[in-house]
Amino acid sequence: MQDTMAGSRAGDFILMSKHIVLVLLFFLTLACEPKIEESGVPSVAVNEDVNLNDIDNIALKQLGGYIYILGGVRGIIVIHESLNLYRAYDRNCTFQPAEASAVIDMNSSGFYMEDTSCTSTFDLNGFPSGGPAEFPLKEYQVSLTGDILFISN
Repeated sequence: MQDTMAGSRAGDFILMSKHIVLVLLFFLTLACEPKIEESGVPSVAVNEDVNLNDIDNIALKQLGGYIYILGGVRGIIVIHESLNLYRAYDRNCTFQPAEASAVIDMNSSGFYMEDTSCTSTFDLNGFPSGGPAEFPLKEYQVSLTGDILFISN
């Protein structure tokens, strides 16, 4: 009888050890996935530069001017806010960001940004101002050196 109990305990220990290993593997798998921000917009490496003297970027010479560039999750919108202050936002809308149509554009008025598919609007500081979006747009760091904007995260 004692041998049966010892065998049962050994079997229980092996079974428990397998469960512990499976739980650890599950958490390690989660740790290796790309980081998703609270807004649901994935984190991707951004390291872009914009030459303000390039003809494609001439709109950034005037206050309130903006351009779209490649990078980020769904592209980046760069806005000339004031004298030497520029802002860069990921164009991925924070409402249902996994949807292919979750893309931000500047409204034709130039006073706010919008996702026409979900009707979310964002002020020029990236904060939601209407529609279903609850989180601000993902903003990237912008630094100006001479006539070159460096956009990164």
